Amino acid sequence: MVPFSLVDRELTRLLERFGPPGGRANTRYPFWRMCKDGIWEVDRAELVSQTTSGDALHKDLIDLDIHGGLLANDYSAIQAEPGIALRVADSLIEAHFPDTYRDDILRATGIDLARGVGPNSDADSVYQLGESRRHYEASRRLRRDPAFRFAVLAAYGDQCAICRFDVRMAGSPLAIEAAHIHWHTAFGPADVRNGLALCALHHRLFDRGAFTLSEDDLRICVSKAANGQGFDESLGRFNGQRLGVLPRRDFDLPASKFLSWHHEQVFRG
Repeated sequence: MVPFSLVDRELTRLLERFGPPGGRANTRYPFWRMCKDGIWEVDRAELVSQTTSGDALHKDLIDLDIHGGLLANDYSAIQAEPGIALRVADSLIEAHFPDTYRDDILRATGIDLARGVGPNSDADSVYQLGESRRHYEASRRLRRDPAFRFAVLAAYGDQCAICRFDVRMAGSPLAIEAAHIHWHTAFGPADVRNGLALCALHHRLFDRGAFTLSEDDLRICVSKAANGQGFDESLGRFNGQRLGVLPRRDFDLPASKFLSWHHEQVFRG
C-alpha cells in the first residue's frame, strides 16, 4: 500500500509527459476509481469526503495520508511471476498509445526490459520476463495488418514526408514508417488520408506532439516546447514549410478531420 502523496507526485510527472496536452492531472481519479474495478483497495476510505460525482477530495487524500494498492492476491501473483507485469503494461500501452510511446513509458514507469520488471529481479524472473515478452511480441505481430503501411508508403514514394529521407538497401526503404495521424488506438481508421510516411525520428516526434500540420495548406507547425541539441537540424528548420513530399494522388492527402484530432489531442502547441 502506497501513500496517495507518492502516487500524486509520480503520476503527475507521467501525465505531464505522456498525457493529453493541456490536460489537468487529476491523479485522484485512478487512485479512487480503480476500487470499483475490483483490483485496488484504499485504506480508511470512510474518512474521505467525496464530490457529488463520487470522487474523493484531493485535499483529504493528502491530509489524511490515505494509502492504496493492488489487492493482496493480485500483488502476490505479480511478485511470483514478474512477466505478468510486462503483459499488463504492454496491454495497457497498446490499448491507448502508438508503438512509439512503448519503450519510453516502460522506462519511465521503472520496467527494465533488459534486467527484469524491477531492480531486484533474480535470474528466474529475468527468464520469465524474456519468455513473456517473446510470446507477447509474437502475438502483436500476428495482429498487425501490413496493408495500411504498404498503402501509406506507396502514396509517399517510400520517402519521409518531412525531410525526404530516402535511404535504401537492395532497393528497399530503411527506417520509413507509416504514422497514424488520428491514432489507431483512439479508433483512427486505416485510411491513407489518416497516414503519413515518416522516418523513424519524425514519426516519434509527430506522435509526441513536437509538430503537426495545418489543415488548410499542410504546413509544418513546430511546437514552441521543443528545443535542445539538434533541434534546428532535425525539426526547427522545417517550421512553416509545406510537406517535403506530398502523396502522388490528391485524394490521398491528409484529411482535415484527422489533423484536427491531432491538433487537439496530441500537438503540444
